[in-house]
Amino acid sequence: MARDPELRPYRLAVYFAYGLACGFVFVQLTRSVIGDLYGRRSVSETQASPTACLEDVERLYEELSARAVQPAPGGLESNQLSSEWDAWSRRWEDQIDRVSQGCQLDSSRDPARRALSDALEGIEGLRRRLTRSGEDASADARQVKESLAEARRQLHLK
Repeated sequence: MARDPELRPYRLAVYFAYGLACGFVFVQLTRSVIGDLYGRRSVSETQASPTACLEDVERLYEELSARAVQPAPGGLESNQLSSEWDAWSRRWEDQIDRVSQGCQLDSSRDPARRALSDALEGIEGLRRRLTRSGEDASADARQVKESLAEARRQLHLK
């Protein structure tokens, strides 16, 4: 069935509107993907107040203190503990970066912010030490388990 030539301008208008809508969705999708891949600049370049920065650093320290009393990061017997520690470590690093950038601790000449920067570096050092001690504890636990298995084998026990 042939199309009515009188309706051609309306068809073209609908095609044009549809093309604009598709183009808009495509641009927004591309912008979103590029933003997620390469990061986004913060909307406001304003610094967080020193008091807010202090609260953030104290919160991070309290979170790390709570993690310090949990089982070893490498997990004595379980891969689940190790996986959970890895996931927490990734979130932790994101939080450290967010606080450091939001408070602009790396480039500040303010003595209070420099002290906060030193505190944040110390907290990150503590986290690295906890990770190493957990890996050491996990290695020691594996050695004990292997020795027990060898003793069982030597005693002909199951």
